[in-house]
Amino acid sequence: MLKANPAVWDLRGFLATGDRRMTSWSVRPGYRSALMAVDDRVLFWLSGDGRDGLVRGLWGEGRVTGPAEPWVEGEPGHWRRPADAERVRARVPVDITLFDEPVPHTELRAVGVHDMEVQRQPFGPNPSWVSRDQLARIELLLGSAP
Repeated sequence: MLKANPAVWDLRGFLATGDRRMTSWSVRPGYRSALMAVDDRVLFWLSGDGRDGLVRGLWGEGRVTGPAEPWVEGEPGHWRRPADAERVRARVPVDITLFDEPVPHTELRAVGVHDMEVQRQPFGPNPSWVSRDQLARIELLLGSAP
């Protein structure tokens, strides 16, 4: 699972461009990002408190398209502050399509998904992980399979 904090990365600004696909995402270098492999399924989570009108929950899904790699942001893109862009040290190539409507955290809790790492530690590093049991319950909401 990859996640975004709307206080750090401007999802609303990204959506305003009309784009619904993400082709890479920042990750923390380390064993977790090294475990990401081409064609692995990836979910996109938005954290935050919802005060900005963007609900916390699942916003998209897709696949990993390449191994995590060292990266330095050359452009500010949708980072809210230059310092946030400057903190990026690695990225993973992905093909993530955002949903037409996000799956709010309340719907996840309703099907028994209440203990994902992003729910327990919302400000942890990227990537996070999802257990097989959690994924099976998420698939009930998404109507999809791996």
